Amino acid sequence: MALFGAREVPCPYCYNPISLSKVAFRCTGQTQAGRQPCTPRADPMRLQFLGDGSPAMPVISVEGAQVLGKDSAACADCGARSSVRCCPHCHSLLPPSLTNDSPLYGLVGVQRSGKTVMLSALHQELTKTVARRFDAAIDNPGGGTGLAKTLQDLDAKMSREGGELPQQTQVGQKSSPAVYEWRYSNKGKIRSTVFSFYDNAGEDFASEDRALSIHYLGQVSGLILLLDPFSFPENAQRAQAKGVDLLDSTTPDDVLQALTSVLRTSHAVKTNKKIKIPVAVVVSKIDAFFEDLPENHPLRKPSSTLGVFDEEESASLHDHMMTLVADWGGDGLLRSLEHNYGTYRLFGASALGAEPDYRAGTVNARGRLPHRVAEPFLWLLAERGFLLKRGGRR
Repeated sequence: MALFGAREVPCPYCYNPISLSKVAFRCTGQTQAGRQPCTPRADPMRLQFLGDGSPAMPVISVEGAQVLGKDSAACADCGARSSVRCCPHCHSLLPPSLTNDSPLYGLVGVQRSGKTVMLSALHQELTKTVARRFDAAIDNPGGGTGLAKTLQDLDAKMSREGGELPQQTQVGQKSSPAVYEWRYSNKGKIRSTVFSFYDNAGEDFASEDRALSIHYLGQVSGLILLLDPFSFPENAQRAQAKGVDLLDSTTPDDVLQALTSVLRTSHAVKTNKKIKIPVAVVVSKIDAFFEDLPENHPLRKPSSTLGVFDEEESASLHDHMMTLVADWGGDGLLRSLEHNYGTYRLFGASALGAEPDYRAGTVNARGRLPHRVAEPFLWLLAERGFLLKRGGRR
């Protein structure tokens, strides 16, 4: 069933609702004989929405108004007929498999919770480990641009010897989201979905007022909420000892309160109802706490290699994370989740797999060994029914 009805779907790049029967078309440049060819030029709409001023073939228009349709349109300037669909708002190319049921996911968190590093690790896990695990084709439609290219560059930068951790995402920084297409076979039928992630500045979620300005939260199908374990009350001394720089006093409770308020407003959820959007609550940098756990603890074990989502394993890890969060002084956060969200799950993950030098901002000499990075996203896809589940509670 389509989340947004049969007529509109959010653009995976600018998150504005669009009708797939009324999309714009980009000229292909296949000029008719005797006519002047169209040439690539900066697109003001892509610059406005995504901060992308790179040259592109023009969107087909007549007397300055862009042509909207379902299948194709003819360019009034060069005569070329094009079926290359693009968003009528930001003019990004729309993946062929985009449908009314294609999900959009957000990754939110506060400054220094590790969002960009986590997204970089997730990008690599999706296109390599996860693709092999589920025998799927997972790629970036249109190639690596915007955030997808940034994540690739960051991965290369962190992977080299003495790799450096990325700088903080700046408030108001524009970049096109990382868009992915996942295709796999299920009982002889091809299943596909398009999804995208966006990296906001952490400060955008430090307060309710700032969070209210993030319009894409009104369009998401599910959320990954990233929490810094060092920001829990009982972990303050450990953070200081490790040289972790906690720039502000924003607590996990503050972040969840701001997010909850935004979701209730943007999705028109009454105060006596629970929010239906599934939320994966991820405690990042979990490797910093492995020394407190026995070697055979479930949180220290690698992810499942099954070609289905292991619901029983995931539910067990949720229970273990709840215990840790409560021990860290996060019992208020757990109560808030229980009373405000109909579907949520806790995860522990590490984008690096080995603690970095927090003071120097460099990756551990062991290199990057991502730990359970993809599990929150796989859970969201399993909740949506795109992935099969194994096991679970009765």
